[in-house]
Amino acid sequence: MTDTAANSWDVETDLLVIGSGAAGMTTAIVAATEGLQTMVIEKTEYYGGTTALSGGVAWIPNNPLMKAEGIADTPEAALTYLRHNVGNRVADAKLKAFVDTAPTMVDYMLANSELSFNLTHGFPDYRPETPGGCKGGRSIDPKVFSARKLKDPDRLRPPIHGVPAGIVGSVTELRRLAFFKSNPAGLLKVWTVLPRNLWNKIAGRRHVATGQALIARLRYTMEEKNIPLWLETPLEELIVEDGAVVGVRATREGKPVRIRARKGVMMAAGGFERNPAMRRQFFGDKATEAWADCTFSSGCAGNTGDAIRAGESIGAALDLMDDMWWMPSTKQEGKPPFIIVFERGLPHVMVVNARGERFANEARPYNELGRIIFEEAARPAFLVFDHEYRSKYALANMLPGMTPEKYIREGYVKRADTIEALAAQAGIDPAGLARTVARFNQMAAAGRDEDFHKGESAFDIYAGDPAHTPSPCLGPIAKPPFYAMELHPGDLGSKGGLLTDEHARVLRDDGSAVPGLYAAGNNSACVMGNYYAGAGGTIGPAMTYGYIAAMHAAGH
Repeated sequence: MTDTAANSWDVETDLLVIGSGAAGMTTAIVAATEGLQTMVIEKTEYYGGTTALSGGVAWIPNNPLMKAEGIADTPEAALTYLRHNVGNRVADAKLKAFVDTAPTMVDYMLANSELSFNLTHGFPDYRPETPGGCKGGRSIDPKVFSARKLKDPDRLRPPIHGVPAGIVGSVTELRRLAFFKSNPAGLLKVWTVLPRNLWNKIAGRRHVATGQALIARLRYTMEEKNIPLWLETPLEELIVEDGAVVGVRATREGKPVRIRARKGVMMAAGGFERNPAMRRQFFGDKATEAWADCTFSSGCAGNTGDAIRAGESIGAALDLMDDMWWMPSTKQEGKPPFIIVFERGLPHVMVVNARGERFANEARPYNELGRIIFEEAARPAFLVFDHEYRSKYALANMLPGMTPEKYIREGYVKRADTIEALAAQAGIDPAGLARTVARFNQMAAAGRDEDFHKGESAFDIYAGDPAHTPSPCLGPIAKPPFYAMELHPGDLGSKGGLLTDEHARVLRDDGSAVPGLYAAGNNSACVMGNYYAGAGGTIGPAMTYGYIAAMHAAGH
């Protein structure tokens, strides 16, 4: 939109941020710390975006927590890793800017915000054996935070599902709790979870963890720095003068409001995963009705691509629009999907297609397996497991050994006394599943997956059960009753968006920058390309490019 009415602004600021996830809040905090007047507008009634629904982990190579514990890493190693796995899908300058700046961003935020992190010990990159890969330390986990410190805790975006059994813990703590039946000694390392959760119930405290903790800490900092946050204020369009973005038109309390941004506008409003029309447009024939209608998406409900379309309407280039942050998911009728992150890497479970055949290493990173399920038309795939698995491990919203009969009656979980009967119930070829189980059990007994190499990568081993032998990832499916659940190609959000450069500036198709317009997070085309570097591969770059944009707007 072009507008030359110089005196028609309702509000003026230096840097205007659209969206209140990790990218947007980081941008606002850095800009304010650098002396810029800044404000954030958010479309929905909650702040936090998809970040608040996530694990809150940030992938930061060569980060200060690694250095403090003597874990070796270098920018060169991280860049080698990204170049090897991302290839030429992303401009090298953009990869380098991320690697060089990410640890600086963490240092800056530790010094100038309420942020505090744990190191996720032993959590490897998603392809740790490739050149430059790391077997632990690049992913950092936000510490638990008391939401009662906030002035508006009820506006913190709630999780899609309630916390399992009311437990509030960091990713590291929850990971150890997952093996309380097979490795009770691990509970000693996370004993603080119990009094914390007891205190929450008895004293009415509200500790938050994972993505909620990250957002709560950023929100607390915004309050301390008096950065305005307007909720329920959707962006309508960008205002352009002489080819530069100078502000926006938004809607607040049902009325139009024009906001001038003297130093620029940061687009940090998330992706388009909740927009069925855009899913159909960019994924074409592969977008089946249920998938296109967002049935299996765990992204933020407000992420309908408005900010991407606003940028596109003024000539911004788009990229990576045909990719997602994939996540294998189960779906109970009438409920949001449950993401299946590590459960696939455990013993006594495998994933098959309708022919009863395995088609991938079950333990591989969720982004990769989800894409395979989607692209190879293995929809739905099926988790197949036995009583041994069900008695030892949590799965979706089920604690170990507890499979509600309601789930069996509804068909959410299939159960039978024989593999063939289970296959018939689930819609899997019985003979094919029986052959696959027989072969799988032979390999599990030997501790070596000759077909898909489950259990050979350091990432697989992290996902497995350290107390299980001969392999932490392989165990026979032999003890009845047997179970099956449908596994769908869900997503955590879309990867594509506004194309940006190493300064987080939005680009046109000819490669020139749109003056006054920045983008970060899922509003932008991902710096990881079609790859997912490691846990926090969305949030780490989102925060880093928020920092980069704020510094650029401040003239640094």
